[in-house]
Amino acid sequence: MNAEQILLVTSQGWSCLAQGELRPVAPWPDLKGSAIVVVDFADSQVGVQSSKGKPEYAAAQIEKAVRAEGAVEGPLKVFVHQQVRHTDSSQSLYTAVALEDWQQFETWASRQPDHCLIVPAVALLAGAGVGDKIRLLRIGQNLHAYAESDNRLHFATAAALGSDATDFVAPVRTVLAQLRASGWKGSSELRWGTALADDLAAEQDLVAQLAALGAADAKLLAHASYRAGTGKAVSAIPGLLDGLDARFLAASFLERLAWLSERYVMPLMALVAVVTLGLGGFALYAEQMIARERQGIDSLQGEMKQLRARVDKVTATQAASVEGGDLAFARQLGFAATHDPIRMLTTVRRAAGSTVRVQRVQLAKIDQSSKARFRVDGVVANGSSAELSRFLGELRAQGWQAESTAPSDGTAGAFAYFLRPLAPGGKS
Repeated sequence: MNAEQILLVTSQGWSCLAQGELRPVAPWPDLKGSAIVVVDFADSQVGVQSSKGKPEYAAAQIEKAVRAEGAVEGPLKVFVHQQVRHTDSSQSLYTAVALEDWQQFETWASRQPDHCLIVPAVALLAGAGVGDKIRLLRIGQNLHAYAESDNRLHFATAAALGSDATDFVAPVRTVLAQLRASGWKGSSELRWGTALADDLAAEQDLVAQLAALGAADAKLLAHASYRAGTGKAVSAIPGLLDGLDARFLAASFLERLAWLSERYVMPLMALVAVVTLGLGGFALYAEQMIARERQGIDSLQGEMKQLRARVDKVTATQAASVEGGDLAFARQLGFAATHDPIRMLTTVRRAAGSTVRVQRVQLAKIDQSSKARFRVDGVVANGSSAELSRFLGELRAQGWQAESTAPSDGTAGAFAYFLRPLAPGGKS
């Protein structure tokens, strides 16, 4: 997962890793170029939670459990990083953040001119390559450890009081004991990474001293080197991001799709060329996007001819390699091609204001025979009907008629609506 710059946000401040250089930055900067922002949310709750029923309901159940414990005050935003399914339940690695904190990051990211996507720090542990070893990430004096075994997830955390090797002995032993207590039966060998350290030799020395003290058998993850003023620094974050799937981003599906379409060799023209073999629905959608975005560019005709020539060379085997989930998504994009999903997200966010918490905006169907429409799910703070009426009025003023449907969340004040565009003149 590549970006022009990586921002690390911890309780110690904001740091930017870009072009081989580490530099501190002021909070909430105006960015140039795309960015991945790794955030160690302060006052959040991180852990592994088992939930009954369908995995899709896990976030709501986790939110209720965290709220009952009182570890995070006020409304919450729950990020599910990794999930395994069992017969009638699921288990999730999650981060629960105060909604106000998340909205501050979300608003700041939306102001940036290029892609600015946020990754909760703990999500880095669940990327590819975990295997049967414990993966540990050190952020300052805090240790976060994660492991997988027998279709179960295990997580533990502890904090050191200092920065010497002896200060980390007890925390390392604590996380290992927590993992064992949760059912982890694998090797105690650690894959150790640090979010930010002065140099690799210092981190190697720390790991060696822990082994000598009998705390843990650890091997360092890949660390990237950076210039830091007159000194240097290392970080395991770039390597961990390389093994991270786009689903770990704290972003909507459409935002992740936009990111992938630019960053992973899926230019719009090539996508049209592949799907033209028979995926008529997706091809139509892509051509409409091209006509809208590239209208007036004389070179488009020449590019399209080249792409169509490449289509003739695509084999049936290559076409069959396109994932079924992507095809199903493409077939229902006709509505989204007419009504811009990114603009829709902005419309809903503005209508919500500070008193309505929007949980998701998605393309969905009322029934099998109907066309896909936007569906919005959310919760009104304090269950205020007046605020809900204001929210619906704002949507109508923006040209959208709301049709009530059953919410998936049982929280007081929860709602769900299908949205359809008003005809000119304000009639639905």
